[in-house]
Amino acid sequence: MRSKAHILEGLQKKLKISLDESERDYFLAKESRDSDTKSSAGDKFETGREMMQREMDKLSANIDLLKSQLAKISSIDVLKSSSSIGFGSFISTDAGHYFMSIGLGKITDEFGDFFAISSDSPIGALFMGKQTGEKINIQNRTITISSIQ
Repeated sequence: MRSKAHILEGLQKKLKISLDESERDYFLAKESRDSDTKSSAGDKFETGREMMQREMDKLSANIDLLKSQLAKISSIDVLKSSSSIGFGSFISTDAGHYFMSIGLGKITDEFGDFFAISSDSPIGALFMGKQTGEKINIQNRTITISSIQ
């Protein structure tokens, strides 16, 4: 049986892998930018450095986002249960399973698929505050909530 602790552990692992890859890519881009030597074609050198700097800026923003997401999901109390959906709820429906946390989309583990969604997403906003047995309507579909962990 899938538990919130298991789900959370899987999400943390996924985020940490992405964070490690982004930090490695940032380091390689910085190393490449810093080792670039100025050629007689000065404009070409400056353009190359500027492109590397832009890539580093994108990677830095991604690193910050991943760290923020890790901190956010680390605050989830896996032992807390509630009768209504909120941050940290695992939702089973007739249309699939959802974990109200951060928007990572479809996740597959040994128990099958579920969706890591944010309360800011359209479906997440509809789920917030709902209880077992209630329904939401999205994209001309009715989804019935069968259980909340």
